[in-house]
Amino acid sequence: MQNNYNTAAQKKACKTNFTIIEGSESVAKKLFLQSSVFSLILCLFVLKPAHAVLSKLTPEQIQEAIEYGQKNKNLDLATFSRPWTVSLGKGQGSASLFTPYHNHAYKARKAAVERREFTNQNITEALDIGNTLTFSVTVYGDQYDFAMRHSAKIYQKEEVIQPEFEFAPEIADASEFWPDSPSHTARLVFKFPVKDIDLNTLITFVIVAPGGEETPFYFDLSKMK
Repeated sequence: MQNNYNTAAQKKACKTNFTIIEGSESVAKKLFLQSSVFSLILCLFVLKPAHAVLSKLTPEQIQEAIEYGQKNKNLDLATFSRPWTVSLGKGQGSASLFTPYHNHAYKARKAAVERREFTNQNITEALDIGNTLTFSVTVYGDQYDFAMRHSAKIYQKEEVIQPEFEFAPEIADASEFWPDSPSHTARLVFKFPVKDIDLNTLITFVIVAPGGEETPFYFDLSKMK
């Protein structure tokens, strides 16, 4: 009987030790992955070209942006992007600036919503936005194809800067006001070359309607993450 007791005790001890080892390996693996991601962030930060907006984004801030996206995955997109958005009011339009920080946070949120790991490749892709200022703009109109005739530009001091890329859908969506005016809404995208812009001052991002009417959105780049 004593032998049976000793055998049972030994098995229990072995099982306990195995559980501890297994748990330790899991923690070690998690720490290793976190360390690897942070090391990659540091390397990418050093190797990327130096731009004013990007130079303010330290490796710690990149990690902070990723955590912001993951922790706030359940927020609606408008609330999530509010720190980078200028809104003119309901039905009047809004513009969001995708800085490197915002882009990291947005992509991390998307991965979290889709229950995907935010990989090293995702981090690299998010850093690529550093060469442009990218604006996502919501506009309203009453014709299904109204968005195609919109354009954009940036005013900074005496300079007028044109986009190097623009996207407008051929067919707009029904707005939340449908069938009342404004009955349609669309999301436009414009990218401007960073090299032409002073990233430490105020800029006026302008949407130009087909008739030439300009709608300004004011962004103080020096105060934005």
